[in-house]
Order: sequence, then C-alpha cells, then structure tokens
Amino acid sequence: MRRFTFNVFLARPAVVLAAILTLCMCSVLVSMYYIHNIALATPLDVMRSANRDLSPPNSRIIGDGDDETSLLVTHISHSQEQLHNLSKKSDENAPPILNDIDIALHIEKKESKKTHNPDSQPHKKFRKEDMWPSHEKAQKRRKAFVPLSMQIYNNPQRTRENWNGERYIVYLCHSNLTCAGWGDRQHGILSAYLLSLVTNRTFKVDMQSPCPLSKLYHPRIVNWKINQTELEGLSSTHLYALNDRRFRESMKEIDFDEKYPEDVVYLTTNYDYFYNLKSNPRYKAIFHQKVRGRPRPVLFADLWQSIFKMNKRVVRKYTPALKRARPTDHHKLACAHIRFGRNPTIPTDGDIRNTLTTIKPLWSFLEKHSDPQKYRIFVASDWQGFRDKVKSLYRNITIDVDGDIIHIDKLKDQRRRENATNAVPLDPCSGFEKVIADQYVLSKCDILLLTYSVFGKAAAYLRRSNSDLYLMENGTIKTLILFDEKNH
Repeated sequence: MRRFTFNVFLARPAVVLAAILTLCMCSVLVSMYYIHNIALATPLDVMRSANRDLSPPNSRIIGDGDDETSLLVTHISHSQEQLHNLSKKSDENAPPILNDIDIALHIEKKESKKTHNPDSQPHKKFRKEDMWPSHEKAQKRRKAFVPLSMQIYNNPQRTRENWNGERYIVYLCHSNLTCAGWGDRQHGILSAYLLSLVTNRTFKVDMQSPCPLSKLYHPRIVNWKINQTELEGLSSTHLYALNDRRFRESMKEIDFDEKYPEDVVYLTTNYDYFYNLKSNPRYKAIFHQKVRGRPRPVLFADLWQSIFKMNKRVVRKYTPALKRARPTDHHKLACAHIRFGRNPTIPTDGDIRNTLTTIKPLWSFLEKHSDPQKYRIFVASDWQGFRDKVKSLYRNITIDVDGDIIHIDKLKDQRRRENATNAVPLDPCSGFEKVIADQYVLSKCDILLLTYSVFGKAAAYLRRSNSDLYLMENGTIKTLILFDEKNH
C-alpha cells in the first residue's frame, strides 16, 4: 500500500505541487493570525490578556466596550495587592529590630490592653508560682514628685562674679527622686551627653542613689564627676522628665539654650533623645559633626566603654565568672536575661513582665546549649528563686556573679522588707556592683536571649553584635537584630 501511494505521487507531479502550495498557504494564514493578535497587539491588549489569566474565579473581566483606563487601574490595583501581600508576609517573617523597640511604650500598651479588655483572654486558674504579692501598699508609700518650683536645684539668679562663661548639663539622680532602673538611667545619661554635645555644655553626672556612681566608675576621656565648687553661685534649673514623652518630642524642635538659659541644667530622665535631636534642624549640623554617623547602639556603647571606667571592685565582681565561662577556646557562653518584674525577690516592682508560664521556651533554649563540651550558661534575672532553679538544673555548666539581686530604684522597699524579716541588710553599693557586673557579663556572651527590658537592651548595645541575638515574646523565641544598618 505504501509503495502504491508513493508511486502515485511520483507519477503525478501536479498533486505534489498542489499539496505543497496548500501547506504553504496554511503556514501563511497561521503566521498572519499570530502577527495580528500578538506581535501587533498594543501593550494594553497584552495587559488585558494577562489580566484574564490572573483574574480570580469570581472577578469581572473588562471587555472591549469598557473604559481602557478602568482596565489599567484594575490591573495595577490587582498587581499592587499581590505585591502588598508579599511585602506583608516578608515583614511578618522579618526579625524584629531591637533599636526600634520602645520597651516602655510596649509595656504600657500591653498593660492598657489588659485593663481595657479584661475578657480578652479566657479565665484560668493561676498556679501558685504565677501569682505575685500585692504591691498596693508599696505604691502608697511612694513619695509624690516634688514640684519643679520647689526643687533645691533651682537657682534663677547667678551670684558668682567671676563666671568664665562655662555652662553645664548634669544628669541628676538623688535619693529623693525616682530615677528608674539601671538600664533607664543609662539611657538618661546618654541623653544628657547628647545635649551636652549639641549645646556645647560641659557634661556631668550626679548620681548618689542607691550608691554614688563615683564609687563604681571612674572618668575616662571626659571628667564627668561633679566638683561642687565649680557650680557654686551659678544659675540653675532642674528638669524632671521621667517617662515624659512630650518632653522627648520637644527635642525635635527645641532651642535648648533659649528655653533653658541657666548656667546649669540638671536633667532627670529615663528616655534617650538620640533620634529627636538628630532630626532637630537647629542641631542637625553639629549632631552630624559630633556623632560622626554612629548609630544609636554604637554611640551608646562608645559612651559607656570610653567615658566610664569600672573601678576595681566591679571588675573583681565579674572576673571569676568570665574566667569560668570559656574553659577552652572552643567553648561558647550562652546567656539569657529574664525580667519578671514584680516577683518574690522584688515585690514592689510596678508590673509583671513574665511568669513561669510565659518563659517556657527558655528551658528548650537552655537544653539546646547544655553540652558541657561546648557551652557554659549564664542567666541573669530579677528573681532569686528562679536563678537558684537554673543553677540547680545546670549545676556543672552554670556560671554566676555573686551577690544579692536588687532593683536600684526600689532598694529602700527591699531593705525595709529585709529588716522586717530580720534578714541581713542589703548593701546598696555591693548590690549595685552586681547589677553592673551582670550587665557586663551579658555583653560578653556569644549567644544572648532577651526579654523586654531596658537593662537587657543596653547589654545588647554593649555587645555590639547581631550574631546569635534572640528575643523571647509571647511564648516564642525570635531572631533579633541589633539595628538596621540601612536606616540607623
């Protein structure tokens, strides 16, 4: 049959020619169709075709009779929605940035949410260890803030005759003032230092509570110690700005010397004014000149590591722990700072940050780093019972800084409680030394897990590294970034 067909085609060349012409015509027609519908199609036609392919099942396809502008807007909106969803997913998965977290604001929002939505969470029976003592009596004992006009640090008139024109800004914290914890005070000192830079004032620190800072640190590069004779007879004012967001916001536009022309400005605050002063048009040039482009975490670390030098007593406090931290060059120090807030050790603290229930991920974290051939563990906390528990579970690999746990702004209440139980009175200077030593050890950790705390945030700043930095929040542990290098 095949041979017969082949012979017929050979015998009749006309049939072969007709077949070839037919195939050519078909090719031409197909080519013209595609040229008309694709090659010569306008961009809007192509977009219309793409829109048909991308439209969801129940969406309306705009036909030829619809407005072409409407079609373009519809497609762009659909594309933007897709991009927004992708960006949203990317943002949700992105690690939080420590430098962008306002811890005080975060805690206030959390407490406010609990107050306004008491039924937002199902009621459950609290275990004994998750229930802290009431602090109502402690709150009542707290002194009201002294009005600005009555502060002894206000002296409206200069009485000195031989004034050389030098002006000062002094971070102030005395026993009659509430100054907040150590991390808050460090950020307040940073703010005073920044104001001294942009206003060309002499920077000083006058911290006497709970122990004179001059007993724990020595000046390095800058003499920040107070010499009372150099301030005698000068005009002065005291700015008490603890938790004062309005005052912090004013730093964006303030003319500081015009607003506060006194020779000496005493400042008590727990907020840092870095970004607000940086954005102030009046100080933009000098801020850039003095800060030299350093991000806030780097400037903070530079301040505490180049201007403040720990005395030998503090060094002796942390040295034994760091010697045990790395028995070999291959060992790593895995650390956590767990801030509980109000707890049996500090029952007068203002709020509850964590309980044993909310820190459950910590135990997996510690277990992961419990190989004695690879790790040593250091856990800093404001609850002595919790620290004792960690040491009992990881006895052979845990390092510690000796001393009593204190909150430097609530030591009076702690000492009153210790006296009531006939316990050994707390030594304020020794307790303060331990606070500083704990933070210093955290700054030397290879792996660092934080909870919401300005103290821990400051330790991470001093650590100067994004490597193996984590945040425990809402029952999960997230990777944490110290600061965004592109938008610092």
